[in-house]
Amino acid sequence: CLHMVLNVVWAPVFFGLQRFRLALWMNIGLIGSLVGIIPIFYKVNPTAGLLLLPYLSWLIYATKLNQAICKLNPTNKGYNDAMLQADIAKLQKKAAI
Repeated sequence: CLHMVLNVVWAPVFFGLQRFRLALWMNIGLIGSLVGIIPIFYKVNPTAGLLLLPYLSWLIYATKLNQAICKLNPTNKGYNDAMLQADIAKLQKKAAI
């Protein structure tokens, strides 16, 4: 259940709120919960457990990407460069009206 909630909430946190570090911690939580889920699935059906391994690989890759984005967008008092760019775009759009 926790894994599903983190999975559903991750995209709005990363893309909508642009809270990259929170999203990174959520990715780490996703990896941790999946590592716990895989053996449970494997006990019920080995094929089901093995089919989760590509998903685990994807999560690790996505976490590395998220980590790189965090490095490119340093946060200062909860505000990062991506948020600044989004705010500038909103102001430009308002000014054009």
